Amino acid sequence: MAKYLSRTDLSHIAGRYIEQYYNFFGISKDAPEPIDPERLASSVLGLNVKMLPLCSDGSVLGLTVFQKCGFTVTLGDGTKLVEVFMPKDVVIDSALAADSCTGCRNFTIAHEAAHHILADQFPNDYGKAVKCRGHIAYRERNGQPSWEEWQANTLAAELLMPTFLVNAEIKRAALCLPNGILYKSASDPNYEKILEMAARMGVSWSAIRIRLQQMQIINGKPIHCHPLDVIRFGE
Repeated sequence: MAKYLSRTDLSHIAGRYIEQYYNFFGISKDAPEPIDPERLASSVLGLNVKMLPLCSDGSVLGLTVFQKCGFTVTLGDGTKLVEVFMPKDVVIDSALAADSCTGCRNFTIAHEAAHHILADQFPNDYGKAVKCRGHIAYRERNGQPSWEEWQANTLAAELLMPTFLVNAEIKRAALCLPNGILYKSASDPNYEKILEMAARMGVSWSAIRIRLQQMQIINGKPIHCHPLDVIRFGE
């Protein structure tokens, strides 16, 4: 069973890895830059990030590997592919390679990296996800929420959107919502500013909206009921 970790616990864990990332790339918190999850995964965590077709229907976004194992996918034309994955492999569905999928791709990489972080930090509690095939923890687009998946999603959000970075982007964009009201319309200049913030940080509109709600910048109850809400697109 996954170790109980609060959002605050996960924020502290993310902070330690962001500090390592900033030190590795010579970035100062006085001039913060967005976190590239693939660079974090490879340079800080020593993971091997790959992009391969994982399914034909888009249901599997990515997977993380803890021990050597095989994975079989069936493509839309019926072709079967058998891949052998090694420990520390992180595999993202190649359908997310498109520019339009940047936010979903980044969040999926961060999510899979979060599984490895939690497994390294708490080896007696992590490593065998609720959704797994052998020694692969895999991520479904519309999978049922689980405690372990919630923690991986929350840690991923903390890695990509730490409070100090969001505050820096708010200042950079001159975002001003004195009443906490945001109209999802091109006529609201704040809407365009938030879209620009999301693009700079490499996250989706949904992700930044939820984060700004959690920080009480935007009025509205943050969404907690379904962890995958944080990576949905087209909203």
